[in-house]
Amino acid sequence: MKKPKLLMIGISCLDHIWQVDHFPPKKSRTATHNYQVQGGGPAATAAVTAARLGGEVSLWSIHGDDSTGQAAKLELEQFGVDSSQIRTIENSQSIVSSILVSPEGERYIFPYLGKNLHDSAENLDLTLLRGVNCVLTDSGYPLMNESVLKEAKRLNIPIVADFGHRRNWHLASYADYLIVSEECATEVLGRNDPEAALAVLRQFEAQYVGITLGEEGYLFDKAGRTRHIPAFPVEVVDTTGAGDVFHGAFAYAIARGFDQDYCGLFASVTAALSCTALGGRAGIPDTATVESLLQEQNFKEAS
Repeated sequence: MKKPKLLMIGISCLDHIWQVDHFPPKKSRTATHNYQVQGGGPAATAAVTAARLGGEVSLWSIHGDDSTGQAAKLELEQFGVDSSQIRTIENSQSIVSSILVSPEGERYIFPYLGKNLHDSAENLDLTLLRGVNCVLTDSGYPLMNESVLKEAKRLNIPIVADFGHRRNWHLASYADYLIVSEECATEVLGRNDPEAALAVLRQFEAQYVGITLGEEGYLFDKAGRTRHIPAFPVEVVDTTGAGDVFHGAFAYAIARGFDQDYCGLFASVTAALSCTALGGRAGIPDTATVESLLQEQNFKEAS
């Protein structure tokens, strides 16, 4: 089978992850029992996911000219992600996050959004989109994004959009597959009602719309009917990056030409398995593992 080709565009950073013994803290000092530094960012972790699953993946992003940016790029390359289109900006600081993981596996993110990471649509080599089977955006760097998404639309390349919030919401209109977090759906609707949010999120009639709900699974709309995929049961260690992994797996499945229902199932299992290790990338499975579990569990269409 020929490898599907994917292009991811958006945020790449480093995550500093601590597993804490108590949350919330009860004193001025709270002990931790595990720590690691790992690459992060929605588009970057989606890229790692698609590469791990067997895709040929390129990431378009922006790094600072610091050790953080260098480390993030090196890790991406070690995962097999093409980092040649990541821009390095002089006299800038890369994005970095502190992440506290509770004893229950829930993560709390404290991001520093970098400095002087100038977004620009200039000098993008859009010819590199030819032959791409799917584009994923996390809505970061809107100028770069809009240029790429317009060209992807012109070339009829499927676009998967990951929105964790409403920032740069105008980019949602480019997505063939608009999949948002529950937090974003609540922002758009004005209240927490995922089923009601589906119709409000939709930008045009043919757009596929879905909402990731964490331990409550995945909600999406198909042919005007709300469908639900329950979360795959795993022993959770850390939920960091689970949504990013979901999107990367979904984009990979779209690039493979899978049925839409199966794309959701495939992404749900991949994301769940990623929660069984500390950090957003350590637990990402390969395609054989995901497909074997789906077959063993005899997963059917979403209810």
